Amino acid sequence: MLDILRSKSRSVLTYILFGIIIVVFVVSFGPGSQGCQILGASPTYAVEVDGYVVEPEDYEQHYNQLFRTYQARVGQTFTRELADQLGLRNVALNQLTDRALALQEAKRRGIEVTDDELSRTIQSLPAFQTGGRFDKDLYTRSVAGTYGSPFRFEKILREDLAYQKMLALLRESAQVSEDAVKQAWSDGADQVDLVLVRFPLASARKEVKVSDADVKAFLAADRPRIERFYKENPVRYEQKARVSARHILVRVPEGAPAAQDDAARKKAEALADRLKKGEEFAAVAKEASEDPGSKDKGGDLGFFAPGAMAKPFEDAAFAMKAGEVSPPVRTRFGWHIIRVDAVEPARTVPLADVQAAIARELVEGDAARKVADRRAAEALAQAKGGKRLADLFPAAPGKGEKGKGVAPTLGGDPLKAEDTGLFSRSGDFVPRVGAAPALSAAAFAATTPGQVLAVVQETAAGPVIAQVKERKHADPSRYAEQHDDIASQLRARHQAQLEAAWLKGLRDGAKIKVNDAILRGPVARAESPQQ
Repeated sequence: MLDILRSKSRSVLTYILFGIIIVVFVVSFGPGSQGCQILGASPTYAVEVDGYVVEPEDYEQHYNQLFRTYQARVGQTFTRELADQLGLRNVALNQLTDRALALQEAKRRGIEVTDDELSRTIQSLPAFQTGGRFDKDLYTRSVAGTYGSPFRFEKILREDLAYQKMLALLRESAQVSEDAVKQAWSDGADQVDLVLVRFPLASARKEVKVSDADVKAFLAADRPRIERFYKENPVRYEQKARVSARHILVRVPEGAPAAQDDAARKKAEALADRLKKGEEFAAVAKEASEDPGSKDKGGDLGFFAPGAMAKPFEDAAFAMKAGEVSPPVRTRFGWHIIRVDAVEPARTVPLADVQAAIARELVEGDAARKVADRRAAEALAQAKGGKRLADLFPAAPGKGEKGKGVAPTLGGDPLKAEDTGLFSRSGDFVPRVGAAPALSAAAFAATTPGQVLAVVQETAAGPVIAQVKERKHADPSRYAEQHDDIASQLRARHQAQLEAAWLKGLRDGAKIKVNDAILRGPVARAESPQQ
């Protein structure tokens, strides 16, 4: 431990960083994160950045605490499998890489954390206080139990302080001009509430009938458009590699005691030996597999593409040929024996195979837009004639204008007036519609309630007509009272953008080496009272 832990002096820096430090510790290296291990791998590093090594245990701690943070926000539905699908391992590695880059830049700039700063910070943390005073014995016990030793705790804390110093220095350069504050205030205070009606192209398609003759004529008349559509949508015609596989599962929880995991592995190895001796895979799966979803089907999982299975299972299956059987493979569910029945390689579907389908889709799209545009134009004419959109397209189902008749539909789907609520200028975003530059511009050009926007507004999803329900203009007398809050928000946004650009620059010039075993292998979680 540090030789001296002073309690009398408290620098301004300590107060500035105090809140940030606690967050960093809770997210990155907090209690309950100790004792994890990467199964099936013996990495000597997690990521190496220009010679700076992030140890595997630091990655494991950070990943597990990051997982708990997500789970606390989302709930128990946020599982390890979902975390893998969302790339949480990459998130953890990227955060640690950014931290390493910032620490090295801090070192290059001569930014240091003195023993005195470190000492005062330790003493200020509530976790190490009894009755509001620093408790040396409590500190020693706590860090020894959670971090292995006071030395490791102090190393991590010193780096976190240097990291925060570096970011604080960077953020100081984020300046916001008065003109920018005034423009942001004006955009935020200028608000409009619209009643709008959408005429979805997807609904209009249901009213369109396209014949084979129509498709043939389009193929002959507009082949360049078909080719352009094919080139602009490559993902639609790229078929990923797929495998059809069976498996036998010996279930054992992730993070189970070593003895329990070893027993499950030996059971799987015994089943694998039976298969080697010639027993039928499906029969053994029906007898011994502990996967209720596939057991009765002889372990059959059908065809699947990358991303559908746990990563170690997927890696093993896609590395095999048809007819091959794997040795036991560990995932968070337990030990699997996998047999690949068939392999379909990735391929790009040629234009000749899909040109007729593309032609039909384009013809239907053109016809649907004509139907939707016609219906929108008819409704706009009624609104300009004095009818309220809320009356023409009532929200209550089964009622027509003023309670008479049946509510209008398009392709069998009800059309109804929707209230956006008050919104301000925020790029081109319009509530319930999304990005719609022309609609946004027309809405903020309107001046009075009840005003019908002059033309049908075209959007990617279909035409929209709108009427102003409420219009609020910026009140100059309120600028002064809102100035500081807006300036603070702009500065925070600018700081985040500056930090992201700075880190990107560091990344582009760095030699970063990631241990792939970290991303491939299952990470055993450390149990904690919170889980």
